[in-house]
Amino acid sequence: MTSSHSIDRRQFGLGLAGLALGSSAWAQQAGTEKIVVAESQGFSWAIPYLVSSKNYWKNHGIEATTLQFTSGRLAFDAAVAGKAQFATSTDSVVGLAGANGVPAVIVAEFTRLSSGMVVAARTDRGIQTGAQLKGKRVATTIGTSGHYFLSRFLSLHGLSLKDVTLVNLRGPDAVTAVTRGDIDAFAWGWDSGQKAVADSGGKVKLLDDTGLEKVFLSHYVLTASESLVQGKPKLIEAAVRSLLDAEKFYRAQTSDAIALVAERTKATVEVTKAGLDTVSVGVRLDNRLLDDLVLNAQWAIEAGLATQPKEDLRTLYRRLIYADALKAAAPERVALG
Repeated sequence: MTSSHSIDRRQFGLGLAGLALGSSAWAQQAGTEKIVVAESQGFSWAIPYLVSSKNYWKNHGIEATTLQFTSGRLAFDAAVAGKAQFATSTDSVVGLAGANGVPAVIVAEFTRLSSGMVVAARTDRGIQTGAQLKGKRVATTIGTSGHYFLSRFLSLHGLSLKDVTLVNLRGPDAVTAVTRGDIDAFAWGWDSGQKAVADSGGKVKLLDDTGLEKVFLSHYVLTASESLVQGKPKLIEAAVRSLLDAEKFYRAQTSDAIALVAERTKATVEVTKAGLDTVSVGVRLDNRLLDDLVLNAQWAIEAGLATQPKEDLRTLYRRLIYADALKAAAPERVALG
């Protein structure tokens, strides 16, 4: 069975050479691979949660321990630091890392969404629309999908990140800060937005995101190091097959799956179901993921978070998507040019 430990890392280790793992991070006993998986929090990570809850790892010869983090960036950072073989993250984190020379490899996508992220704002600060965020203090976690989402949300209203005062906070801290009035708004996950609205006594609302799907799509992915992919391709395939098992359970026994996710996220079943209704669950690798990785890199470069790589961006990110494992397990789910 899987076990969980909480770790919080504050720095995104882009300066490291890659996701190199020492031999001490590994063990193999009686044909079972022992691994560590760094996981983020929130209903959008339902599929890997179900892998752990139902222990689908065991079906494929894996004994897994999970490390829990408050964002995909922090989970990714743990893998960069050699604390995990796999990390659940988002395309924006991988896009930023790839542009900075950190060779994290995406081995599968399991969820995508447009409306699962929100901007929550205090109405008593004169904020009723996205355009009224100009000049306000807006929190998100820098270098994450929330940061990228905020830039795209602002673009819908003729604004950019330069038009707001950006405050670097984790999701739970942003909820507390907006409720206390320390900030004017934040950009983070739907469940955090719901909590802020509930806790604020009517002073916080979720801003309208009509048209967001035209400019923003977030991909939730399983990542590994290049060295792990090259040295343990069968392990990568086993991990991907575990995700497929979890997706099958989610579709066949949705109510049970939602209850398990709610238990993991410490949310109600009703809130969890409402959140999952906003996402598209499905293990896949396709050109939309590749397109959005390129867009993420372009954003990171324009925001000064990365420098322009010498390599063509599309070529770079196509190399950082490892499709062989999913092709072996479910070839119809791979559609990459």
